Amino acid sequence: MDIVDFLSARLSEDEAAARTLLGDRTLSKSGAWYEQRLLLECEAKRHLIRIVESARQSALAAMVSGSGQDAVWIPQSLEWMEQSLAALALPYYDHPDFDQAWFRA
Repeated sequence: MDIVDFLSARLSEDEAAARTLLGDRTLSKSGAWYEQRLLLECEAKRHLIRIVESARQSALAAMVSGSGQDAVWIPQSLEWMEQSLAALALPYYDHPDFDQAWFRA
């Protein structure tokens, strides 16, 4: 499983849990605030993942095509992108699908 797929699945689980709790009429106002916040954080993380993944795909395409005249930036950029995705995956380190290699990224 690739890190983007892993993150997408975890965010879907977080969203489902938040929506389930928001449907609970016994949830306190502070609990409802937290669950709404969780939904917004999931959306923000999805947006960030799309940005990083788009940049990663563009860098890989430039590297493969050899079209970048100043291709020195590509490996450094790819490393930064991998570290960014790994940082987003860190809260899920105890999930069975978490790849320990991401932790070391």
